[in-house]
Amino acid sequence: MNTGQGRPRRVRAATIAGLLVVTLVAVTYVVFLPAAWQRVEARGGTPASAAFHDGACLLGGCGVTFSVAGERVTAGLPIGTRAGEHTDGDTVAVRHVPGEPGRAVLAGDTGRGSVAALLAVPLGATLAVLAAGTVRLARRERRAGPVQPS
Repeated sequence: MNTGQGRPRRVRAATIAGLLVVTLVAVTYVVFLPAAWQRVEARGGTPASAAFHDGACLLGGCGVTFSVAGERVTAGLPIGTRAGEHTDGDTVAVRHVPGEPGRAVLAGDTGRGSVAALLAVPLGATLAVLAAGTVRLARRERRAGPVQPS
């Protein structure tokens, strides 16, 4: 059975779409897992009082400046920082990883709920892709089911 030129095009489109989906899921792991891990590491970290610098906090664009051993340190806050109520110049409580003051987290973002929310994003993306793949396979099997004798 010759499917003509339509079949290779569909296969290429499906392959490209599959690669894009896998790439997007991989990017969610690369972005969200380190942000969650940084919050876990900072739980037992050194507390400090810092000046908040406004930016796109959900995308990791905001930061804080604080003093460590008499030196001023500016640290970028990780992706997913919940700082909606803070404005530029506010004093905020932060925790930083011992020995690495450049890796700071707002003290309120070190809780289990914050970490769980960050881990839910890649997990949800993975489950959505697996569900879509299962539905696609089920539809394909239904179409290619056994031929009923007449």
